[in-house]
Amino acid sequence: MNYIVYDLELNSKPFKSTIPNEIIEIGAIKLDDNLCKIDTFNSFIKPKYFKKLFPVVKRKTNISQEDINNADDFKDVIRRFIKWVGNDYILISWGHDDVHHLSLNCRYHRMSTGWLKRNIDIQKQFSAINNMPPGQRYSLENALSQIGLEVEEELHRALNDAEYTAQIFTMIFDKLNLTTFNTVKIKHKYKKSKRLSR
Repeated sequence: MNYIVYDLELNSKPFKSTIPNEIIEIGAIKLDDNLCKIDTFNSFIKPKYFKKLFPVVKRKTNISQEDINNADDFKDVIRRFIKWVGNDYILISWGHDDVHHLSLNCRYHRMSTGWLKRNIDIQKQFSAINNMPPGQRYSLENALSQIGLEVEEELHRALNDAEYTAQIFTMIFDKLNLTTFNTVKIKHKYKKSKRLSR
């Protein structure tokens, strides 16, 4: 059993749209069943629908337009990622948003989402372990501060955030419930990707 601790960066739109926010970077840490890091995965992704990076995304992530212009498209990157993930795994994310966005993007690109079923949100569990009131969550930065881990690499980059999440995961591993998987509910409007004509 391997644990795949991953994070995404998105080209988040500053307006409403039926097109989901597109993933522009994915980073992941692969841990074996002894919680030893055995590999990493990191890739930019070229957006299909909104090809220009929104200014707020540039400021937040320091990802450049050139980075995504030179990247492979979503299908190619995710196929590589799925192959890298392997067969015996649990996906680990900080929050429920990442698996939700992965599922939306896969559906928009008419790719299977079955591989996403074994995903655990450790943000929710970390917050409960540390007595956060119901419905409230620790940000990744605040969680790192809570357990005394110093932020040495910039946040809001996929591989860095995956690395920090992996460190938290290993520290609280014995307190986690690893049988409670996320359920991804997709609004009806996001199932209409075949009507897009781009």
